[in-house]
Amino acid sequence: SLMVEKNNKKITIILISIFVLVAALSFVTIKIFQKKQNIALENHFINVSLITSVHPSLPWKFSAKEPNIIIKPGEVKTIEYIVENQSNRTTFGVATFQYHPKELGNYFTKLNCFCFDKQTLKAGENSKYSLVILIDPEVTKDSKTKDIKEVIMQFIFFDYDQFKKDQT
Repeated sequence: SLMVEKNNKKITIILISIFVLVAALSFVTIKIFQKKQNIALENHFINVSLITSVHPSLPWKFSAKEPNIIIKPGEVKTIEYIVENQSNRTTFGVATFQYHPKELGNYFTKLNCFCFDKQTLKAGENSKYSLVILIDPEVTKDSKTKDIKEVIMQFIFFDYDQFKKDQT
């Protein structure tokens, strides 16, 4: 019976050793996988072209501070726009917003936007408007979106009263 007890202890020690080894290898494998994921994310950039236009009925000049930007998924990005009322009277505008490709929809979040709100500019007034966006890092895992490297974001400013009339 002493022999059986010694064999049981050996087997227990071997099993514990195997368990510890498997746990350590799993931990290392997971860490390597996470590091590869992070590297993939670090190297994932989306080039964004910012297109701006103004409907002819609104006497505004409207442009992106930088017409082309790079966004990393997971990064909160602030985009600045410059607007100017080129008339000699107070005017009201409203901006609509769209982006392509549409597949980004599930991963695209506007955290702050001047779009769809009535904006007022006095005669000759300049202003800065900001758009704050986030592209969810999950975009890099979806087969429909992981290869998207180019995005177009477009804002169009309309005369507020005209826009409201056209909506009804």
